[in-house]
Amino acid sequence: MKQTEQQTGIALNLSSHYPADDRPSSQEAATRADGFLNRWFLDPVYKGTYPKDMLTIYEKQTDLSFLQQGDLEQIQQPIDFLGINYYSSDFVESSPVTTENPTGSKPVQTSLPKTAMEWDVYPDGLYDLLVRVTNDYGKQPLYVSENGAAYRDEVVGGEVNDEQRADYLDQHLQSCLRAIQSGVDLRGYYVWSFLDNFEWAYGLSKRFGVVHIDFTTLKRTPKQSAYWLQAFIASQRVHS
Repeated sequence: MKQTEQQTGIALNLSSHYPADDRPSSQEAATRADGFLNRWFLDPVYKGTYPKDMLTIYEKQTDLSFLQQGDLEQIQQPIDFLGINYYSSDFVESSPVTTENPTGSKPVQTSLPKTAMEWDVYPDGLYDLLVRVTNDYGKQPLYVSENGAAYRDEVVGGEVNDEQRADYLDQHLQSCLRAIQSGVDLRGYYVWSFLDNFEWAYGLSKRFGVVHIDFTTLKRTPKQSAYWLQAFIASQRVHS
């Protein structure tokens, strides 16, 4: 594909991780969580290495012989763009290292708004993530390849009033605009999702769509968030 004009990239599930308090142990826990969920995937692609701090942790817990010589040369291939799937961030404190919790970090409960997935709504985490990826791995084309929220949607009088989702999208799109103003080369933003769909282990119980699906009749009903998104796109249109 690299011999054609096609572009090749990857999408990663990334999130921001913050210390829950000022204790050094919480800062260290946030660093480990970041290594486990972010740097372990980003560093091989952009730096050709695995994070040393994470290797030290993993070597004490498992056999790393599956990491073969030549792997990193294959992994560290140029990509034309990076897609970032972002939904939430967390605030962590230190906890015992176990097989189930290899990083020794534990998210704490916050007073932030929650989605139906019980995920914190924290749009600043998206801004921080976009800026951080740019600063740490070089300026490059980025896409927010997934961003959205599940709520308990109901059709009432032929309409779905999902103001919470519209607010969620608004706040995260504002974070995207701020990131662009801060120098991030953000090329696009994709809402997850257009339609209510099958959400992995949650089946049909969690609705992320801006269009409601009646899973019995398959009738589609645009939610308030769909009309909000339509108006937002129209208002932000840039004419070349």
